[in-house]
Amino acid sequence: MRFFFIGTGAAFTMADDNFQSNAILESEAGERLLIDCGTDARRALKAAGLGRGDVSAVYISHLHGDHVGGLEWLGFTTYFCPDTARLPLYIHEGLVDALWHNSLKAGMEVLDYGYGHLGDFFDVRPLPADGGFVFGGLRLGLVPLLHIHSGEAVMRSYGLMMEAPIGRVLFTSDCLHQPETLMPAYRAAHLIFHDCDTGPHCGGVHAHYRDLRTLPADVKAKMWLYHYPDGPLPDARADGFRGFVRPGQVFELGAVPEEGGLAGLAD
Repeated sequence: MRFFFIGTGAAFTMADDNFQSNAILESEAGERLLIDCGTDARRALKAAGLGRGDVSAVYISHLHGDHVGGLEWLGFTTYFCPDTARLPLYIHEGLVDALWHNSLKAGMEVLDYGYGHLGDFFDVRPLPADGGFVFGGLRLGLVPLLHIHSGEAVMRSYGLMMEAPIGRVLFTSDCLHQPETLMPAYRAAHLIFHDCDTGPHCGGVHAHYRDLRTLPADVKAKMWLYHYPDGPLPDARADGFRGFVRPGQVFELGAVPEEGGLAGLAD
């Protein structure tokens, strides 16, 4: 099982060698789960030597454009390609209606046969907050987190805890610094991929490097940082982290027993 990012940048990245933070989980059999599908996804996939046909399923963590902006492209290329099966789309059950009505419907509803819906483009697999799914024989559980919290306004994002052969792997998705919530997951994880803003100000949307730097040394020692803006980066290794992930950097998660495979795409 392999895990890698096709882009590690923040939403507004313009770097020539980086894209928005979307990732791939790849099984030994070559099936690929696309984790988030942002506006840059088709170009990021191309830069990684991949295309629409190389994606076997999609997981969406939340509804910002750098995580769902590429779904129109992905859905249309599936719908208008003959003999192409709809991709399984895993998403928290509370986001399904908003994904269609607030993010995709205006551009995708009118089709060659009349009015369509999300199920015309994807095999939608809604998940409860305490649920999960299996991909390539590997179990992925949802990790509900705060992304934005301003007064009564709340936006959640749903990270993933992957039950990998090497040990648990935590992918936070976009989230605020919330060690009181995440510490049990930090402790349980063998490896951590964490949202990290390195801008001059803490913006109240992402965990900031200055805050993450205060985490216990044993937590930082298993933490890789991603979703950073363009420009110079701090010396993460000197501060006790594994480092900043680069696009295409491959992480081997170990071999899954042969009874896994794409047939395990179910809950």
